[in-house]
Amino acid sequence: MHLLESNPNVCLYEGDPQQALSTLAYSDAHSLQYTAATALSEISEFDVRVVDAEIIKMLLYMLNSAFSDVQYSASSALGNLSVESANQHLIVKHGGLDALVRQMFSPSVGAQINAVGCITNLAMGEENKGRIIASGALVPLTRLARSQDMQVRGNATGALLNMSHAAHHRRELANTGAIPVLMELLDTNDQETQYYATAALSNIAVDAEGRQWLAPESKVLVDSLVVLANAPESADVQAQAVMTLRNLASDGEFQYEIVQRGGLVPVGQLLRSTNSGLVSAAAACLRNLSIHPANEQPIVEAGLVADVADLVPQAEDPEIQCHAVAVLRNLAANAGSDKTCLIEAGMIESFQVALMNRQTQNSVVAEMLAAMNVFAINSQLWPFV
Repeated sequence: MHLLESNPNVCLYEGDPQQALSTLAYSDAHSLQYTAATALSEISEFDVRVVDAEIIKMLLYMLNSAFSDVQYSASSALGNLSVESANQHLIVKHGGLDALVRQMFSPSVGAQINAVGCITNLAMGEENKGRIIASGALVPLTRLARSQDMQVRGNATGALLNMSHAAHHRRELANTGAIPVLMELLDTNDQETQYYATAALSNIAVDAEGRQWLAPESKVLVDSLVVLANAPESADVQAQAVMTLRNLASDGEFQYEIVQRGGLVPVGQLLRSTNSGLVSAAAACLRNLSIHPANEQPIVEAGLVADVADLVPQAEDPEIQCHAVAVLRNLAANAGSDKTCLIEAGMIESFQVALMNRQTQNSVVAEMLAAMNVFAINSQLWPFV
């Protein structure tokens, strides 16, 4: 304490201050342990750096203390320091996961917040995810994602999101029962939690196996996502909801379901947005929806063909241009329907303008040439190609 009082800027992570803290931390006296844990908690709020193993081992020792306030401060410091990947490695290496899992079962909301926050940071490291699963952390994480405390719920959902990036980890999430919980969280009032839940479900919907897990509740899921895509309060949530719909629409049944349940309304609105991220998400979603032959007429009747055609020469993002061209190609490829709507929407003129623009990237030109090949196959479009 004298060291701290005489020099407020002293570094506690090394040298004499570290030795002094070690003496306090490994004491049996509550007041001394509490002093060490609190000092590290407070200093790590503004001084986050890679520390040596002794600091981490000291904090983990105090995390197992018999005193709850010492545990709380130690977990707070660990959560702060776990932002650094090197510290994450040390926490896992020295047995921190088991102690953090025990903290998640604590009746203290503060302890839950700190423990889950630390797990969330640890789950950012790909090498840690298998160890997190082996520690049994997914069960309390899934339970705490339903917590009444907003911060606990948000941290737990963020951890589940971080665990959802690889297929074999998504399988573990499904086995733990996380998918119904994530779907419930779409309807919460907290935008951060909504974003995490939507992003996790988007990851789950990336592959066919994940979409099979989601299929039994497809109507409820699509309805919730359409509501979020229609909500302008958060552009990030809107974009993520539409991207989740896009991933779901990789399957024919979801393509049809999304359109039948009103998915074209938010997609159409976001195509006209000034936010390029929202436009890109909407164009990508419509690209998949337009594959299903039964969706062609609803897309035309919604007036979306002209909006898509306008994106081909005007969009500054080549990814948006590629999505827009692919939508028009898909609509032209659907057999047995009148294609004059594509001509009336200015599709050919849009292609001409884009092709004449020297700034149009090669990826967009290649997409347009592939589309024109499809147009040339359709006799209705011969005179215009």
